[in-house]
Amino acid sequence: MSIRSLNIAPRAGLGFGLLALMVFGLGAFALLQMSNMRAQSDQVDNNWLPSVMAVGEMSQDMLRLRALTMRLLINRDPQALEQNVGKLNELKSSLGQAQQRYDALIVLPEERTLFDRFKAAEQKYLEFQGQVMNLSAQGQVADAAAILNGEMSPLADDIAVTLKALVELNKHNATLATEAARLVFSDSRVWVGVMVTIAALMTIGLALLLTRSIVLPLAQSLRVAEVVAGGDLTGDIHITGKDEPARLLHALKSMQHNLRDTIRRISDSSSQLASASEELSCVTEDATRGLHQQSLEIEQAATAVNQMTAAVEEVASNA
Repeated sequence: MSIRSLNIAPRAGLGFGLLALMVFGLGAFALLQMSNMRAQSDQVDNNWLPSVMAVGEMSQDMLRLRALTMRLLINRDPQALEQNVGKLNELKSSLGQAQQRYDALIVLPEERTLFDRFKAAEQKYLEFQGQVMNLSAQGQVADAAAILNGEMSPLADDIAVTLKALVELNKHNATLATEAARLVFSDSRVWVGVMVTIAALMTIGLALLLTRSIVLPLAQSLRVAEVVAGGDLTGDIHITGKDEPARLLHALKSMQHNLRDTIRRISDSSSQLASASEELSCVTEDATRGLHQQSLEIEQAATAVNQMTAAVEEVASNA
């Protein structure tokens, strides 16, 4: 369907509607990319960073737990022992809370595997640590030191390695999320630039198309009107479309046709009038010639009468 099949108002509405649609599409794309960047940023803020902090707290609590356990065997002052036992219980509670926070943040299978490995080692470590506390309370320092330096030492090393692996894993994923956000931003900048360029070109194209679809038919109508006003009714008017300029050309074409028919009828009437005038002129000339002939004949008759009168008078005078 040609654009000239639409009237100017719907055509303009369609053009501006397309422009609005392009602007809406560009805005929607920009919002989508911003949402993607926000999602990556939220992953860093709400998952990876809190996970690193939670693992850091667990690592710190484990180090303090190990240090306070060793202090039980070094500082045997009853008051110090009581304080250390209280601190150890607080650390165990804090460690449990940090584990709960971290457990809710786990999203990767390998992260879950490492955390389960940590909990298994931690459970064994705390069991041995409880034995050390009991032996310390009973004054069996040598047995407690044997457990601390024996079974608990490799468990502590394994826990440290596991926590370090968890920290590295979360840092790595935080870096990936940051890079993904940066990549989304870079791609968004390119795509938004491309879409803005396309939208600008389409806007220019639509503006030119809409303007030409209105101006050119009006210019054609103006030329036709000027030709008709100049007295030339022989031109052929080509009409395309169904819009207002097309209807104007239809009206001009009808006017041209009607004027041409009127002038033709006037010309025919003039020709008939000229023929009648010629015939009347011929009749008048014939009548004039007849009258002239009659006048000559009358003059001849008058002359003859005069001659006869003169002859009669002469005869009368001679008699």
